[in-house]
Amino acid sequence: MKKIIIFTVSLFFVLLVGIVLYAATIRGVNYNPQISSIKENLDQPTKPFELSPERGRYLLTYSLAEDKSFSLSKKLADAAFPDVGYRNGKFYVYFAPGISVLALPFYFVGKNFGFAQVTTYAMSAFFATVNLALLFLISKKVLKLPTWIAILTALIFGFASTSWSYAITLYQHHVTTFFILSGFYAGWKYKQENTYSWIYSTYIWFSYGAALFLDYPNAILLAPVMIYHLISSFKVQAQVKKLEVHFKTSYLLTSVAFVLLIGLHGYYNTVNFGGPLSLSGGLIGYKTILEKNIQAKSDSKNIIKELQSEKEVKNFFKEDRFPNGISILLASRDRGLLLYAPIFLLGFIGLMLALQTKTIENYFLVGLVAVNFFLYSSWGDPWGGWAYGPRYLIPSMAVLSLFIGLFLSRMKKVAWRLSTDIITFILFAYSSAVALLGALTTNAVPPKIEADFLKMNYNFMHNLIFFKNGQSGSFMFNTYFSKYVTLPQYFGLIWGSLLLVVFVLLFVAPWFEEKS
Repeated sequence: MKKIIIFTVSLFFVLLVGIVLYAATIRGVNYNPQISSIKENLDQPTKPFELSPERGRYLLTYSLAEDKSFSLSKKLADAAFPDVGYRNGKFYVYFAPGISVLALPFYFVGKNFGFAQVTTYAMSAFFATVNLALLFLISKKVLKLPTWIAILTALIFGFASTSWSYAITLYQHHVTTFFILSGFYAGWKYKQENTYSWIYSTYIWFSYGAALFLDYPNAILLAPVMIYHLISSFKVQAQVKKLEVHFKTSYLLTSVAFVLLIGLHGYYNTVNFGGPLSLSGGLIGYKTILEKNIQAKSDSKNIIKELQSEKEVKNFFKEDRFPNGISILLASRDRGLLLYAPIFLLGFIGLMLALQTKTIENYFLVGLVAVNFFLYSSWGDPWGGWAYGPRYLIPSMAVLSLFIGLFLSRMKKVAWRLSTDIITFILFAYSSAVALLGALTTNAVPPKIEADFLKMNYNFMHNLIFFKNGQSGSFMFNTYFSKYVTLPQYFGLIWGSLLLVVFVLLFVAPWFEEKS
């Protein structure tokens, strides 16, 4: 009974921290934005529509809510520019529609109170908070880590990584991470063979199909989860002089959820883009149409067809880009994971330890990291456009946080534990400061190659300028707290509170757990 109470209280605490800190930093304005104002004064750094990904997704949500259409009106297309495709006289955002569809209920709730944009962005914060709970559950149930480490694991991902900056705006990364973590956890539950195994199997298939509506590369990112699910459907029993292999038929029966969703996706693509395998990202750009004045030319249809053939999805990824891409994502001065969040050095050590602990779960967690790194190192734009940190690695940051927990659990000797805890605290302090700086200011940070040309700063040095000038994207700070405290004071309140919690987890909680 005592263990259940501790578990429940700890889980509630993780959720509470997530709700409070994401609410304190969520980006937005205290009114329902007019479409005409988006390009006039809301698309600048620290404003809610500073970059095209959140702008395009929000405008698609707006179009679905107000115009009941997946295509954008000319007015909306101009506001979403430049990430807009063109087909048969209609405009479409380049992004998969799933995030915009998920945000619809949040939009409707906020619209009634004059906070449509803020509540729409709260959709990402909702999934980010659930991800903290999933990391806690996986740490406790799957990896069997102590409670204090399980809590710390969640806090590292949530608030010592640049995932913080994408939990408070409208991006796909946290929802993708949710499907990866929840699918993995459901696969582990399915493996336990209980009465509800078929429900877990159905959910895994559903999550894979649903993830494709969020972001097309999810077909690859979730592949390790699906392989883990397949292997878990086999049970091998050693009998006298033979091995018996049993296959769970529920694996095949529940795949109907995936078939239905993939059929729906094919229908959506056919209706809007001309074929079940045609994607919005493969459409000719509205920007290209305007720059080349194609619509005014007599053979415009042939020109569009030729240009569109050059944008095949298979050209988005090239294996020979991997060496350059991996260096950019890991160690570069503008996007390097180890520059923005060096606490993940401990995660890579934990990854090595995971490979030594020969469990199928550890192997597939490592596989999730490997696939994520390989995919986006081969991507044509590993920088992720103008972004704060390596945003493509957010799913890996979640898994590496688990490996940090695994690393800490191995440091059992008192001398080693104390030194390890001190190092962990210092790395957390640095990483969380960088994460909070981005969350409170802007994600619109140019890669070095563009920054040099534009004579701008890059990485978090760019954010420091806004910070020193008191410019923040935080809805709560701008609307309520700026009347009472400065931006550095607001930063200090959040950061100091977070460090206090982590200090207790590292240096106090283990002592009580050992005594209990």
